[in-house]
This record gives sequence, C-alpha cells and structure tokens, in this order.
Amino acid sequence: MYYSKLSLFFRFLLVVCTFVLLQACSIQKHALLSSDNGDGTYTNPVINADYPDPDIIRVGKDYYMVSSSFVGMPGIPICHSEDLINWEIIGHAYDSITFRPQYRMENEMTAYSRLCWAPTIRYHDGTYYIGVNIADDGFVMFKSRKAEGPYEMHKFDKRLYDPGFFIDDDGKKYVTHGKGKIYLTRLKDDGTGVLDPDDKGTLIITAPEGYGHLFEGCHTYKRDGWYYVFNPALGYDGVQMISRSRNLYGPYETKVLIEDDINYAGAGVHQGGYVETAEGESWAYTFQDRDYMGRCLMLYPMKWENDWPVVGPEGKPGKGVVTYRKPAIRGKHKMKYPQHSDDFTESELAQIWEFNHVPHKEKWSLKDRPGYFRIYARYARGFYWARNSLTQKVTGPYSNGTVLLEPTGLQEGDFAGNGIMGRMMYQFGVRKKKGRFWLEMRQSYRDAGEEVVDSLELGDIAKIYLRTETTKEGATRFHYSLDGRKYHRFGPEGVSNFWGFLGIRHALCCYNVIKGNLCGYADFDYFELESTHRGNHYNAFAEVDFSQYDEREGMELIRPVGKRPMQFITNIKNNDWLVFNNLTFKKRPTRVTLELKAVNSDAVLEIRKGSLQGDLMALCPIRSTNGQWDKQSFQVRKLKKKEKLYFIFRNSDKELAIKNFVFE
Repeated sequence: MYYSKLSLFFRFLLVVCTFVLLQACSIQKHALLSSDNGDGTYTNPVINADYPDPDIIRVGKDYYMVSSSFVGMPGIPICHSEDLINWEIIGHAYDSITFRPQYRMENEMTAYSRLCWAPTIRYHDGTYYIGVNIADDGFVMFKSRKAEGPYEMHKFDKRLYDPGFFIDDDGKKYVTHGKGKIYLTRLKDDGTGVLDPDDKGTLIITAPEGYGHLFEGCHTYKRDGWYYVFNPALGYDGVQMISRSRNLYGPYETKVLIEDDINYAGAGVHQGGYVETAEGESWAYTFQDRDYMGRCLMLYPMKWENDWPVVGPEGKPGKGVVTYRKPAIRGKHKMKYPQHSDDFTESELAQIWEFNHVPHKEKWSLKDRPGYFRIYARYARGFYWARNSLTQKVTGPYSNGTVLLEPTGLQEGDFAGNGIMGRMMYQFGVRKKKGRFWLEMRQSYRDAGEEVVDSLELGDIAKIYLRTETTKEGATRFHYSLDGRKYHRFGPEGVSNFWGFLGIRHALCCYNVIKGNLCGYADFDYFELESTHRGNHYNAFAEVDFSQYDEREGMELIRPVGKRPMQFITNIKNNDWLVFNNLTFKKRPTRVTLELKAVNSDAVLEIRKGSLQGDLMALCPIRSTNGQWDKQSFQVRKLKKKEKLYFIFRNSDKELAIKNFVFE
C-alpha cells in the first residue's frame, strides 16, 4: 500500500511538473515575440505586425488600442496593455458587417481595400465609443460599457472620412475628418448621430503648402486649454503634423512633429497621436509602413515646450527611437504579444483570428470535432473568392506558421491548406484528385485565375504538417512534413507584399476548385507560431544586419530594392557609430566576419564592449573591395554570453557601405 501511494504521488508530481514545463515553454515562446527587452527597454516596432491606423486611450491604469481591419471579420481589433509595450487582443468592435453583397463574397464580388479603416476610440462617463467611416456606407459609431464589448452599432448615413472622435470638457461630442482639408462636425450628445443632418462640416484646418498629400487621419485632443489635431502627410515616406488652437473651431497653426524613417529607410511615419500615462508622462505613437509586414505600431517619448508637443530623445527633436526606456508605469507587467499559437480547444475562436470577408457560419465549426477547426468546402475559382478562410497577421521580422492538417474529409476537387494572403496569394496544401491526395503550391495575383506552380503525389495520408516561413529578406518559403519532425522544402520561394491596405497574413482555407462537385471538409488540429526573435536580442552566430541597431550616430540607411526589407549602411563618416545592446553568444567566438564594400583601404572598424570607450574586442582594418560586396574576417577577444557592443568607424568615407556581421 505504501509503495502504491508513493507511486501515485510521483505520478501526480510528474504530471504537475510536465504541466508547469509546458506552461513555461508556452510563455517563453510568447515572450519571444514581444518588443519588451526585459531590461527596462523596448525596441520599435512595439508590435512587429500589421496594426494600421492605431488610436490609443488610457482609462485608469489600462490602455486600449483600436486599428483598421478592412475585410477582416470580426473587425476593428481592440487591444489592451498595462505598459504601452505588451499588448493582447481582448475583443472586436463588431462580429461582422453585412450591408452589401460584396462583403459576403456573393456572386464573386469582393470588398478588398474597402470596409473599415482609421477607427477612433474614446471613453466618457462609463461608455466606450469606437467610430469608423465605412468606405461605401458612411460613418458608424459603436458603443459599449465594456472595452472588450459587445458593442451596439449606430449607422449615421453620413461620410466622415478618417475620423477623430473628440469629447470636450462639457461633454459635447465632435468628429474631425477629411483629407487635405480638415472639417469639424458636431454629434448628438449620446454620440449616435450627427446633431444637424444638413451639417456639411466646418473647415478648420487646411494642409500647409507642400504637405497636402494624404493629410488625413485625425486624432484630436485637449490639454491645458489648447486643442490639438494630429495629422500625417506625404504618404509612405511621411511625416506627422501637429496643429493647435485655443478654439476648437480655429484658427489653427500647424507644423511638423515627427520627420524620421527611424530604422527602416525611406518609410517615414504615418497616422498617430499621443497618450498620457497616469504617472504624467506623454508618449507619441504612429504606424510605420514596413511593406510586406504591413503597418506597424511605433512609440516615441514626448514632452511639452511652450504648449507644443516635442517628440524624440533628448537633443533630437522630431526624431524617433529604435531602442529606448519603457514608459515609467508602476507595477510589474507580463510580456505579451497579440499574435500567438492556437490549438483550437476553446469553444470559440481566439481573438487573433479574422475571417477573410464575412464567413458562412454554417460552413465552419469548432464543435463538429472538438479540438479541431473544421472548414466545409464550397466552390471557388481560387483562394481570392474562398469563403471561411481564416487569417492571422504574419509577425516579423521573421517567423514560422505551422498547421497540422487532417485531409481525410476532403472530396474530389477539394483543396485545403495554409498559405499567404497578400498582393500575390500563395496557397500551400493538399488537393484530392482522382481519389488520391496531392501536395500543391498554388498562386494567383489579385483577382487573376489561380495556377498550380508545383505538385507532388502523396498517396493516402491521414495527416500532414504544413509550414509557412517568412524570412528576414521578406520572402516566403513552404515546407511540409509527414511526421512532424523532418521537414522538406516545397515549391519556389514566394514574394508577396502589402495589398488591400493589409500586411501579409497566414490563411487557413478549404475550397473546391471544380464547380458542381460534392464538397467535403478539412480539419486543422493546431496553428503554431514560432519566432527566434524578441526585441533587440540577436544571436551573434546568426547573420545580424547592421540596420538592426539599437541606436546610431551618423551614417545613412539604404534599401536597394523597393518594397523589400533588405538594408545596408553607407555614407559613413569618421567616428560614426552604432550599438547592439543584447548580442548573445552560444560559445566563445574567435572571429567576426563583415559583409561590406569599400573603395579605399583607410577605414578601421573598432568593436568595443559596453561603451564608446569600452574595452577593445576587435580591430578591423578594412581593405578595399574595389567597390564590390565582399566578406572580410577579423579576430575577436573573449566575449561573454551576452554583450553590449559598439561598432565605431574611424577614417571612414562616404564610399564605405556595410551590410551585416556574424561571429564564428
């Protein structure tokens, strides 16, 4: 009996330890995606995924953010944070919007690039308000007593473009809106409609000369008796503008608030505002267009001088930051990130998922086979028109999305898989053809017909693992496995891009490619999101780009290929430097290899530990490469498991350019 009880105890202990270990692994994977560096700093982007047109408010000690969703359903994700750095999705403003047949993909009509963008959120007297202008239907206001919802919808039948909802001290409600010219429209006191239906809006701000392009995206505030309106301008290489007045109706004076591409050459900033913490700090935010990744949330320190907001670190007004101290917000804050893995064991879909357009509710289920997400196939000419496709934002700068698919429910002509939704649609999965299963990579450009670019007969299989890899170069690679251990590359490398105002997305789908066929279904066991990158932590034994610095002085960033993330540093002057705060070393390195091009042989790179005057770890006299890219290696001194390393250039000239480094 004693040994029996002891055996049961150890079995119980084993179960508990296993559970704790699994939880720890889950937390670790989750933390690896956060921009929180764990040392009191964060690294921009705050969310390295597509969260366009952000609007952030604080209610007590909690921060809430909304962003654009376009054709994603449910729409307008609502994110929560306690420190402005670690965010999670807690709800959506609406489950679906069905006003028009194209929202439901009826008769092959679609609404890509349409529906809801540039939402605005405010809180007043116990009520949360989320306003948005629907491209084809006008302004809509959502109201709820809870930040996460559910929300009730009020349709205005009036267009208020790129709205900034504002509540004055007396409780009166307004919307600033427009493009190039900004108008002010007063709402009913309950926020459910326009006070005067005939009100065409009062012109309050006109874009300054030279800044009229995409002068939009209003965010409106009041502070110390001043009214402030934030507007971006100039598009994807844009700036953030600020206007102020003592009177809500103007006149306003306008100037540039932020003008910087930070660490993504030629991108600039776009559309944002500011938020004040309970501790009294002010922080500005924008998004930055990062091409295939979409539009990513950025955060900057802000202070006030003569009742004007000034953004940037000390001594660099108007500039952004890469790595900077976190907001000084009291309390301990868990590392969180809005995108994550899912095993489909809950009774409802996790908040991370959005369907592509309005789903057909009877054609997907979490209940028909508990623990699985099931899609029932319907005919579609290709993924572009496939209903019930389930999407999740790709997270950057590089990550893997893996699904376990069980295809046994497929019928002839059914295709099911995991792919990429973007300017180029890539679908990677299994098709049933002539009674056999075939692995296929399919692609289509926008609404063009879909084609098979590679295929492989699988025979009769019960399950298959499908992995979509996003590389740091901005490419997509596809891998499959039949046992979950050994993966095989499949098909050509894909290159997709931001499209329909959305960054690329993972897409779980099931549709039939033969009209009139009997359709089956596909079961997805899980989706696993993996990344080896967090904030500014880099493995020194993997190739590290010089554009991934934490801070730099001087130099110029260049992107040689438009719409792709590859960058290099050039125009390097004497004593220019950059620093990496958290390089990790799995073993003691002996050499460092630099990829560079140089015309002269005068430049020397010093690698120093801890500071600009720190111990010299490597001395790298750079030889001429005759203006061609080449690799040069140099000896290094002993380094610890984690180091802060400064790269300092001496005797440099503008002809020197440098891409990356790797320790060996």
